[in-house]
Amino acid sequence: MNRFRVFLKNFTAGRKALVKRMGIYLGTALAAFEVVNIFLEDGAMAEFCANTSLFGVSLKSMLTNVLLYLGVGALLAVIRQSAFAHYTARIAGTDVTLEISMADIFSNNGELVVPCNTTFAGRSDVIGDKSIQSQMTARLRQPKDSKLSNDEYFEQTVREALGTPACQSRKLPQQRELAGRLYDEYSYGTMANVTLPLDGKSRNVILLAVAQMQEAHKPRTDGIRLMQSIDDMWEQIAQDRTREQTLVVPVMGTGSAGITDKPQQTVARYILRTFADNASRLGIRRLILSVYPQDYLDNKIDLEELRAYADYLCRFPDSDFDIR
Repeated sequence: MNRFRVFLKNFTAGRKALVKRMGIYLGTALAAFEVVNIFLEDGAMAEFCANTSLFGVSLKSMLTNVLLYLGVGALLAVIRQSAFAHYTARIAGTDVTLEISMADIFSNNGELVVPCNTTFAGRSDVIGDKSIQSQMTARLRQPKDSKLSNDEYFEQTVREALGTPACQSRKLPQQRELAGRLYDEYSYGTMANVTLPLDGKSRNVILLAVAQMQEAHKPRTDGIRLMQSIDDMWEQIAQDRTREQTLVVPVMGTGSAGITDKPQQTVARYILRTFADNASRLGIRRLILSVYPQDYLDNKIDLEELRAYADYLCRFPDSDFDIR
């Protein structure tokens, strides 16, 4: 991640927030300056500060220099602005938190949602090397005695997960040939729960079928199927719960998945909105929406708009109108 470029863009994308924050910090600095001056009206304290020096300058001179306070206030405002690329707020009336994280999805703690194709194929010659799934496979750190390749280990683990009654009920009658091998196909929204050794750490992962492989390296989906898959995921989680109370979800279905009728910003808002609508019944305490930094730098994600939308969802949850 180009942290420096993200840091610089924060000042453009969040300029309104920066101006507002600067005013608050500078106002606070001036108030502190006035309080200190009142405090220094005490003769004994003024004499002590006058006789005490730091780096060759009397403490009294430093404490009565308004520029020092304004400089510290401005510096704190600038440092605080670096947090613009990270958002967190609690949904009103609940103990559930919405978070937007500008980071590699795997750097977030919690159960990961990884978008997959409807065959759950994991071979690199089928899925390519640009998807989150392929990045995850590359991070596998198998036991030393394993003789399987990362691709083989992933597909073996997934086959076991797909053997559950919940997954088998979503199995379709047809198979699909991909790169010379036949794969069973499952309906959109099928979830396979696996535990994988990623970067030397055991991670719980939800593999969610959101795209169909037309042929190797060519997954396809559309906005309707993607959003239905997201809705389906919440329904399944509401019934079976997750293994952790923090769920990490990427802005999925875009990029390599081939979706063309819904921009990433819309998909991001849909994930936030549907989670907020269902939060009371999911058993999840924290949702982290993981935004890929390059998408932010390429203006595919408007972070200021996304933060404003999350603020609205947290302040005015639609659950207030639930009469069931």
